[in-house]
Amino acid sequence: MDAQHYVRELNKQFAYLFAYASRINEIDTVAAVFGEFRGAQDAGWSTVATAHEVFDELQTLGTKGRPLTRPELRQVLCLYTQLSEAGGVYEGLLNVISVAQLKAYNLWPFSDLVRIRKSPRAVVGPNANAMFRRLAEAAQSIGMIGLARLLESTFRDDIRNAIAHADYIMVSDGLRLRRRNGGQPVTVTMAEISSALQIACYYFQLLRSYQQAAALSFRPGRTVVGRFSANPPMPWWIEYAENGGLSISSSAPGSQTDAAYLRQQRINNWLGGRMVSAFVAPGASVSTGMLEEISMIGFDVQLIDLDSQQYTELVTELEEHQLWDDSTGEAESDAVLMVTPLGFRRISSGSDFKAWLPAVEAISVS
Repeated sequence: MDAQHYVRELNKQFAYLFAYASRINEIDTVAAVFGEFRGAQDAGWSTVATAHEVFDELQTLGTKGRPLTRPELRQVLCLYTQLSEAGGVYEGLLNVISVAQLKAYNLWPFSDLVRIRKSPRAVVGPNANAMFRRLAEAAQSIGMIGLARLLESTFRDDIRNAIAHADYIMVSDGLRLRRRNGGQPVTVTMAEISSALQIACYYFQLLRSYQQAAALSFRPGRTVVGRFSANPPMPWWIEYAENGGLSISSSAPGSQTDAAYLRQQRINNWLGGRMVSAFVAPGASVSTGMLEEISMIGFDVQLIDLDSQQYTELVTELEEHQLWDDSTGEAESDAVLMVTPLGFRRISSGSDFKAWLPAVEAISVS
C-alpha cells in the first residue's frame, strides 16, 4: 500500500476508534493511552519512553536529506525492527480497542501470548508478528475491518524477521532476504524499504498524536462518572499533569451513577461488543449495497434480527431514555435502525452513515 494512502486511511480509522472508545468508556480509554500503566514507575523504568526515543532516532536518520550510508541504513533497519516490537506502546492500543467489548482495563493485555519455557526456564514475550496479529483480530472482532487491514500491513514481517535473525544480504539495490529454513530468496528494493519505513513512522506518529490528544483532554483535570477497569461506576477525578503523569482517583464511598452514564450504558449494551449494529424488524431487509458501502468505509455491521415485540420494545426504550443521536431527522421508508457509541439513527445509505461518523481532522503529508 502506498504510504500516503496508508496514513490518510489510518488517520480516519484512529479518529473513529478513539472518538467511539471515549464515548463507551472515557476513563479506560485515557488509562490505555499511557501504555505500561502499572502503578508507580520511576523515570527510566518505562519501555514506552524508549520506544519514543527509537522513533525520534529513526525519524532523524530517515530525514537527513541525502542517501544513507550502508552503516546508516543498517542502523535504520535495526531501529525499524525495534519499533515493531514496542509492546508497551501497542498494549495501550489493544486496551483502547477492547473498550468496545466492555472489557476491563488490562495491565497485561498480551499476557496470553507469553510463552513459558521450562528448560532453561524463561518467560518469552510475544514478537511483533503475534502482537499485530492480535491487534488486527481485536479490531476485526469489534467490526472495524478497515483498521484491521491497516494494522496487518503496518510492519513488514519479511524485513523485520530478516534483520532480527541476520537473514539478509545488503546490496546496492536493497536487501536480498535469505531463507534460513529453505525456499527461494527474495529481493526487497530500496523503494520498498523506503515505503515500509514511512508507513512505520506514520503509524507510530499518528498513534502517539491520538494518545496525546486523549491525555490532553484531561488538562485541566475534571471529574468523570464511570467505570475504571473492574471497579464499580463512581465519580473519578482524572488529571494529566504537567510532568506527563496521569492521576486517577476517587473518594466516593461506593457505586454512584448519573443520567449520562446510565444513558451510555444502555447504548453500550445494545452495541453488543461492536462499533456498529443494525436492528432488523420482521419482514424488513438491509440493502446489500449499503452494507458494501459501509464496508468500504471500514466497518462491518452486525445485523440483529428482532421479532415484532422486541423491535417495538427497543423503539420504546429509545424514546423513553432518549437514546437517539442528535439530528436524526425524518427517516426514509427503507431506513435501517442502527446504533454506534454515539446513539441510534435510522440510516438508508452509505452516505448517510458516512455523514454520521466522528469528525476527522485533515492531516498534511509531506
